[in-house]
Amino acid sequence: MKRILSLLLFVLAASACISNDIPYPVIKASIASLEVEGARQVNIDKEKRKVEIELDEAVDIRAVNILSATLEPENATPSRAIVGKHDLSQPEKVILRTYQDYSWTIVAEQHIERSFRLDGQIGEAVIDEVNCRAVAKVPSDFDITALDIVELRLGPEGLTSYNPQPSQIHNFTNGAKVDVTCHGRTQTWTLFVEFTDQLVELLSVNAWTAVAWFEGRGVPGEQAGFRYRKEGGSWVEVACEVAPDGKFSACVEGLEPETAYEVVAYSGEAQSSAKQFETESARQLPNAGFETWSNAESAKYFSLYDPASSDQELQSKWWDDGNSGSTTIGSKYAITLPDYENVFEGECSAKLKSEYVIIKFAAGNLFSGEYYKTIGTSGGVVRLGRPFTQRPRKLRLHLKYNCGVITEKTFADKPEDDPVKVGDNDRAIVYVALGDWDYRKFGGSQDSPVEVNTTDKSSFFDPQSDAVIAYGQYVTGESTEGWIEVEIPLEYRSFTRRPTHIIVLAAASMLGDYFTGSSDSVLWIDSLQLEY
Repeated sequence: MKRILSLLLFVLAASACISNDIPYPVIKASIASLEVEGARQVNIDKEKRKVEIELDEAVDIRAVNILSATLEPENATPSRAIVGKHDLSQPEKVILRTYQDYSWTIVAEQHIERSFRLDGQIGEAVIDEVNCRAVAKVPSDFDITALDIVELRLGPEGLTSYNPQPSQIHNFTNGAKVDVTCHGRTQTWTLFVEFTDQLVELLSVNAWTAVAWFEGRGVPGEQAGFRYRKEGGSWVEVACEVAPDGKFSACVEGLEPETAYEVVAYSGEAQSSAKQFETESARQLPNAGFETWSNAESAKYFSLYDPASSDQELQSKWWDDGNSGSTTIGSKYAITLPDYENVFEGECSAKLKSEYVIIKFAAGNLFSGEYYKTIGTSGGVVRLGRPFTQRPRKLRLHLKYNCGVITEKTFADKPEDDPVKVGDNDRAIVYVALGDWDYRKFGGSQDSPVEVNTTDKSSFFDPQSDAVIAYGQYVTGESTEGWIEVEIPLEYRSFTRRPTHIIVLAAASMLGDYFTGSSDSVLWIDSLQLEY
């Protein structure tokens, strides 16, 4: 009995010495999604543990309705209810609990379009949202006690009331006060008027190679426009229509490349000071007639450059093609060749011949950039683009096309939205794109920033990418009768962004990236010229 009692006491003593030091698992809690009523956009940053909500201006920021929330993991517990109405005029903190606590911040931003405009006002009013002030300028000969408000918008349209009504406010001697009520809350704003002798402004000059855009602002109701000239030359006048806010603009064409000009804006008898500007160069693509070829790179095929040339521009490999991939098996599979018999101008053209290379279809192609590598028998990787900062308005070229028919042998894949099928005509494509692609994002190099891997559809060139500034293309599914002239206008999505690179690509089979086309398709191209 004593032995049993002693053993029991020992076990109890030993158990008292065991510590519970097993660590809890680390499971990070995060907000995966939020549905917010009246939100234009919801951005979730899991690294910073922050949710940024962009609200429509009609939403009451002090009563933002969060309709639903998804947490990760599902059993994460918030320190306060996320679904429901929240006052987001200030950032809101919420703790998500798993085995640990994770602090998240929910922030709302809201831009309300505000304006204050008087009849005869000069320029735009300055709106001070923090101090509830608005300041407009008028000519110095105006009567500050008898001014008319043309437009007043200090809160969301349709939800805001004013006391007194804007039509009743005329005297701005000491500033005019107005109560602005929205969502049941009232702010008192003060409207000020200042005199100015500057009746016209030259707001901006955007000069390209042979065209320039001018923007000015003057007195509404006055005749307005611009006068420009080459430095030391005669003035050329351009009259403009004036908007109710006094702004006016013009596009001037026919300017000379790399030439100094000056321009002034005028409104009535007033004129702005002159601004000098210089047009850009009319740079052309190197070897644009495809006259220079060399087999210095490989005895199996010719490339569109000559390292032995005396012309430094022709020494560099500006153009490339898929030859180094298609000729892995043999030189007879070169898909881009010089052609000295089918020529539009000069002594040579580029012949792009689609081929079925043993087990894969290869489109005859040519592009600004570099062929990077071959991936076994699966495909290849190219890098598109060459440095270029000019802004041409179109690409003109001559081409000839022999259109083949897509067979079961040469049909591998296609984009989801393309109805092409076996038995359809193949299609040739030529496109040109200007952009500011970042090679660190698009996978290429500094010189050729856009990497395309034919085994990865997600890497295919996207003309809708945010990095594309201008784009144009020509597609044909019919054979031509000899050479034809083609113009490819460039559609610009921004007139102020400057490109860093240009991509020009031609292919005898438009779906070559998808290994689809026709072995009978041949595209000849010659005499490329950028027009400004």
